[in-house]
Amino acid sequence: MSFWYQNGVCSNNRHSHRQDNRKTCQVVGAFLIISICGVVAQAQDATPPGFIARFDITQQLEYSDNPDLDEDGDSDLYGRTIFGLALESVTNVQRFSFNLGTELEEWRDDQSTFDFTNSSASLGYDRDTQNANIGLNLRYRESDENSEFFDDEFDLDGNVINQDSGTRKSYGVGLDGAFGLQDPIGASYRLDYTSLEYNDTDDPDLTDQSNLDIEGALNFRLDPRIVARLTAKYIDFDTDGNGVDRETTGLGAGVVLDINPRLVADIGLSYDNIDRSGDETGTDDGITATVDLTQQMTNGTVGLSFASDVTSNDDGRRTFLSLDRVMDLTRSSSVNLSLGATYSDGAGVDPIVNLEYIQQRPSSSFNIGLSQRVNTDSDNEEEINTTLRAGYAHSINNTSSLGLDVALFDRNELGDNPDDGQRYDIGITYRHELTRDWSLIGSYTYRFETSDEGSDRDSNTVFVGIQRSFEWNP
Repeated sequence: MSFWYQNGVCSNNRHSHRQDNRKTCQVVGAFLIISICGVVAQAQDATPPGFIARFDITQQLEYSDNPDLDEDGDSDLYGRTIFGLALESVTNVQRFSFNLGTELEEWRDDQSTFDFTNSSASLGYDRDTQNANIGLNLRYRESDENSEFFDDEFDLDGNVINQDSGTRKSYGVGLDGAFGLQDPIGASYRLDYTSLEYNDTDDPDLTDQSNLDIEGALNFRLDPRIVARLTAKYIDFDTDGNGVDRETTGLGAGVVLDINPRLVADIGLSYDNIDRSGDETGTDDGITATVDLTQQMTNGTVGLSFASDVTSNDDGRRTFLSLDRVMDLTRSSSVNLSLGATYSDGAGVDPIVNLEYIQQRPSSSFNIGLSQRVNTDSDNEEEINTTLRAGYAHSINNTSSLGLDVALFDRNELGDNPDDGQRYDIGITYRHELTRDWSLIGSYTYRFETSDEGSDRDSNTVFVGIQRSFEWNP
């Protein structure tokens, strides 16, 4: 279903492993950090009434035969401390959340005694009333070298699989909302701004970039079953240095029809104009059309989606068609499946599959997710990014559990001279609750990465650690 309807209206740093007894003693001594932080956390004042606060700290002793996933990486033994802070307040009409996290690496071979890495922060606020809603989010994320930052952003930014060294910083702000939800005339809006910055990288494809996306609609409730809309959008994609800048404007109209109590149709048309500058110059324009049909079923929904979009690259107009099914299989399992295809003049036909399956049992859980998305990178080339994840968790007894996670990331570039790439992750984790708040954790991870323009590389990593959680609920 469209945005309008959902809103109610519409390194190559190589580490040489030193056989140093002093270093080993320092790493082991880092475990004392958790005790110190525990005392500090307990000494803090209680959070204000209505808030839930949580502070987590994990101290690990970690060994990897190739920690930075270099072509000829050296092994290393070091300590890692992971901090996490979360604040949340929820009422009947609003929700506030704040999350802060960072990692502290101790005694890596080529770094100072302590080095903060992979920091992140987010703030969110949502307010819903009968006739209006508003949402705000602020986000920041810093990812260093062999970090896992593209695990949750790969669908949108497939080129980051090429990063061998350096730091990636992501800033973002989002605002969305609607008003006049029950009135004859209302409106909805959405704004999202994201900025990416790369430092100390040696890959020319990793270009600083920003994206501003603004959409708005005026909604007219002509009948309890008919809501018409006028839409406008503005998208500004900018690159710093090499790349293609794209500025998109669009004006359109649409309608949401309740064909019957169980069948809803959402139809939209927009005239879009895309101006290109930088490494390419030119203008592309035309009609963008979308049609979504959703039928309520006894155990979920079934839908048909069609979209035909104007594009700014040589592949020409891109068309999507998919059949969607959301279904509760049993009380403890559900599936969300989308089967379809996408077509463009330059690239031909490609299948598109999206899947989410969840099963929850008293002593175990299983989930699998498959996501495919067509993305246009900073060089104005299209790519299909595929993410496959599967996870299984099993409670051995009241205090112990075992988890298995598998992930695949695949970048399939559709233009000339493609640089396809893949990464595979396999991880096994064991957790044992020592007390109500203390846990012992251990893990093994295997990672393999390859690309057409790079050498194969892999790593094996094991760690053992302890975790402490503090929670306040006044």
